[in-house]
Amino acid sequence: MSNNLKNNKKDFIRFVMSTIEYESSDKEKAKEFLMAEGLNVDSILSDGMKRLKRLQLQVQADNTRTEMEHAKSAEQKASEWVESLLSKIDFSLPKLIKEEELTLSFRNVENLSKDDIKNILVKHFTLKFLEEQEKKEK
Repeated sequence: MSNNLKNNKKDFIRFVMSTIEYESSDKEKAKEFLMAEGLNVDSILSDGMKRLKRLQLQVQADNTRTEMEHAKSAEQKASEWVESLLSKIDFSLPKLIKEEELTLSFRNVENLSKDDIKNILVKHFTLKFLEEQEKKEK
């Protein structure tokens, strides 16, 4: 291909791009152009907005699904951690409360059942592990 033909193609592309940029730089001119071409601009805008909204909802759903998976793995890890803590002979809830700096709103911590203690600790460690995962991801 000769250099002259290549230059002609480049010049033509530049001309077309400059025309497109000029025509689409003004919203009203762009709308008039599309209408002149027989396109229903309002319908295109409506369809485009619906599609964008659907895509946004899809992204949010994917993010929620990912967060739930992270939470599930953190809860599993917390549950295993709590089971190992509770199975230790020298386990002491008051000591753990001090070490973890937990704030509990129970008057008689000593009167909590083993299931209550387990549920409280699983929730605490789940949140703790989720925070650690977030820090690692940043």
